[in-house]
Amino acid sequence: MRTSVRYVAPALVALNAVLVIANWYVTPERGRGWGVTLAFIAFLAVPIWLARRLSTRGLDAGWLWFGVVFGSLMLSAGLGGKLAHALGVIDNQDLSRRITMALIGIFLAATGNAIPKTLTPLSAACDGARTQAFQRFAGWTWFMAGVTHAMIWLVMPMDVAKPLSTIVVLGAMFIVGRQLLRHWHTRRQA
Repeated sequence: MRTSVRYVAPALVALNAVLVIANWYVTPERGRGWGVTLAFIAFLAVPIWLARRLSTRGLDAGWLWFGVVFGSLMLSAGLGGKLAHALGVIDNQDLSRRITMALIGIFLAATGNAIPKTLTPLSAACDGARTQAFQRFAGWTWFMAGVTHAMIWLVMPMDVAKPLSTIVVLGAMFIVGRQLLRHWHTRRQA
């Protein structure tokens, strides 16, 4: 893990806090929602603290930093878009939602890319080759679902993007779940 991520994650969380306060100032009638969002952003200090603690103990906290950075990017896209729309900088209110949903797709693709690279201890798996094949299958499925999800939100009309992207993600969940059940069933027979 790069040390710059240790600085990027808290900076993005701070940027989100500033964006919430700016949104609250521009649209005070939505104060309750902005307060809840600000409380959620304050809660992001917990995984940052935990990641630093794990890192000082020599444990890998890269997955935790990755989650905070991606979560903060998704929040920044949404909050920045809402602020830009409230200030009249952009006319399209759906732009921030499209960007946020595309970032969710990119997150799913990045997670899918990481799945086959996580090594399962051979003692935990009766058949290491079959477990590795399942991880590759799950990784490819989530990678493709994430890329498809992102593309849907970037190019499809809003009324089509929401149900279609939901079908893609639910389909990926079903396919990976089915394969997982087959994998467990095969392990139990062995």
